[in-house]
Amino acid sequence: MDKQKVVNQKLESFMRRNLPSAEYQRIRCYERCVVDKSMKLALLTSKNLIITDSPPRTILYTLPLIEFLSLSLVQDLPDFLHGDERFKSQHLSLKFRHETGHKSESPLSESSGSYVSASSDGDASSERLSPSKSKKHLSASYSSLSSTSWHGTLPSPRSQRPLRLITSLDETASRLDRLNLSDSGSSVSSQGATTATADLDLFLLTDSTLFYQLLQAASLNEKIAGTKELKSPVNGDTKPKRKKSHERLIMVRGQLYNQLSADIQSNKSLEKRFYLVQELSTAASNDMNIKKYFWKDLDLCTALVEDLGKYRLGTGENNRADEIEYLIQLESCLSEMFRESEHLSQRAHLLTANSFVVLRLLLENISSAPSLPTHLTSDAEVEDLCTELLDTTTKLLFEVLLAVSEHPTFGTELSVSRVVSFLEPCFSTFGPVYSSMIERGLFLISRTGAASTTLLLYCVFYVVEVLCRNSAVCRRLLISSHLEDIRYYCANPELKIARFSPLQGLTIERVQKLLQIIS
Repeated sequence: MDKQKVVNQKLESFMRRNLPSAEYQRIRCYERCVVDKSMKLALLTSKNLIITDSPPRTILYTLPLIEFLSLSLVQDLPDFLHGDERFKSQHLSLKFRHETGHKSESPLSESSGSYVSASSDGDASSERLSPSKSKKHLSASYSSLSSTSWHGTLPSPRSQRPLRLITSLDETASRLDRLNLSDSGSSVSSQGATTATADLDLFLLTDSTLFYQLLQAASLNEKIAGTKELKSPVNGDTKPKRKKSHERLIMVRGQLYNQLSADIQSNKSLEKRFYLVQELSTAASNDMNIKKYFWKDLDLCTALVEDLGKYRLGTGENNRADEIEYLIQLESCLSEMFRESEHLSQRAHLLTANSFVVLRLLLENISSAPSLPTHLTSDAEVEDLCTELLDTTTKLLFEVLLAVSEHPTFGTELSVSRVVSFLEPCFSTFGPVYSSMIERGLFLISRTGAASTTLLLYCVFYVVEVLCRNSAVCRRLLISSHLEDIRYYCANPELKIARFSPLQGLTIERVQKLLQIIS
């Protein structure tokens, strides 16, 4: 049997035994590597970079991706490697923040082999969890799709509450205000633990892997999740979640997804469509398998993208405010489908299918502001909804640009220049939207240090900077209409962006790049 195949089988078996089920299901990739001149195996999940010995017997290091401060690819020829491995190796230089405790212990010291990972809600997932003795029956109703992978319930499609989903900035601020992340360098937390920075040089033994690109993407994903969803410390009495039969869940999820997809496409009621799309979005945010199904489902993806155009123009059949709320939910759902799905080849294949028809239609349909009847142009509620829609449009365009510029695209022809080529013919409608995005960014950055807006601020300046750099039309509009305002409000960005946000450094970098382009 091939030696590499044996190693892969051993690693698969080792990971299945030693990783929590949720982490095992979110493995991105793994590669042979050299650390400290000894052979190791590097495993990338959605939350951690894990180093094991080779062959795998013990988990040596677990490095949370949210704590990465820098990640770079070094061009060199390591002298301790020989032959083809020396010329084909990739040298990854990592710098990260870690908590040393009272003994200043390095995160790269030998561990006991146990696995502990911080989950999104702050729980500690131990290496082995006892399987549940009882299995909860899963309903065949589409409303049960979300409950197959997490605790909690969703609004029923029969709920009588009004259409209102977007969390307010004040609510987001109350969650982020409880965040206590240390800045780079050393500091002491409220529990007395010391934080410091450390470096790791990792040498991959092949030049044909996407490990580096996937590591970059996963680290950014964790910073975005950390900015968006950080919660207060969890009570120590929190009980571990029970394991469920993975094979059974996969089968049931597939059945429920197919039913939900069919219901969305066949249901014409705006209110029912709204709740069905909400159900799909919430399920996808908690279960990667839903995103896998979605990116294989050309019919559903096309139906949702077509709705973006239909309800932007307005149908005249519904309350216009409700239609705008549906647009907000649609764009939030599509953004969620892009989020953390860079490792799915199905996404790239769907976006490039039939000469990029879905990607082209998506960009065309978000390139204009929603049309409003004259009597609603001064309505305060509708104005607020239009601002929320601008924010979700910005985040969706951010996800699209990120997908084609920095994440692996599996050999397809996706690129920023192609996105620009689809947007520029629509510039008569997209120009005002782009201008509104710039004004929104300047407003947000003027709210010095507002932690609640850091994620949106990063998305705005990412979109503005990437389009300004790659589109002459966008650059001319920015310089002719917003140059002085950008120079004024964006001066000294390090003083205006929430200090303890995981995205602080990346946001400052984007602002500085924009200032360089227009200088």
